[in-house]
Amino acid sequence: MSEHQPLPAIPAAKNIIGDELLYLLFARRSFRRAFDHVWMQSVGPLPARGQGPFIFYLTHTSWWDGYIMMLIHRLALGRSFDSYLMQEEQQLRAYRFFTWCGAFSVNRHNPRGAMRSQQYAANLLRGRTDRALYIFPQGKIVHSDQRPLITYPGVARIVAKVGNVTLCPVALRYEFLGQQWPHAFIRIGPAHRPTDPTDVQRTLAEITAGLTAASDALRDDVVAGNLDRFKPLLRGRRGIDKTFDAFLRMIRRG
Repeated sequence: MSEHQPLPAIPAAKNIIGDELLYLLFARRSFRRAFDHVWMQSVGPLPARGQGPFIFYLTHTSWWDGYIMMLIHRLALGRSFDSYLMQEEQQLRAYRFFTWCGAFSVNRHNPRGAMRSQQYAANLLRGRTDRALYIFPQGKIVHSDQRPLITYPGVARIVAKVGNVTLCPVALRYEFLGQQWPHAFIRIGPAHRPTDPTDVQRTLAEITAGLTAASDALRDDVVAGNLDRFKPLLRGRRGIDKTFDAFLRMIRRG
């Protein structure tokens, strides 16, 4: 990117080796140690290579969300895109190594700095069918069932600057399901185009509606126990409860 282009306080510093090490040593390892399963549900065709640029806008319900994006990038989307993440500046200063994965900072309490981050994001995406941006439009961690779902206009302003971009909601949820270890759930889609990319308020309303609908549908399927509507993305630890149940079944068969 040209030195004359606006830069956020902390720009992305992609590093292939660092990115892979963070995934293997932190994200994948942590999910396998702390979760029973990670499940995925897609609504409509999954975004594929060469169809970008994409903006994936996600619910922000847990500390785990940053790690789960690494799983989405690799296991759900098959590394189809050169991906970037807009992250709160204070958090990124504490965990600066996430810049290796494409994270860059935003400070929504600093209007001028936020504008630089939005322009930086737009410059990364414009005209690039191989790129995607992940963003949390809620701006902070919020309980997954809190309504109304409130989003900030930064993502809609990026859309206005990019113009030709496809949007895709991603809802995240974490539940124990009555077992020893929790389960993580991901719902991706359906992808959609902004009705009028230049109309920030209309795009923001569409994003809020898309994220609310995705989050509500994910909640309904999880609460109803409709696991047949998901596919396992990652298998983690087997709880004592499952191990003991398997032992009892073996004894009965014997």
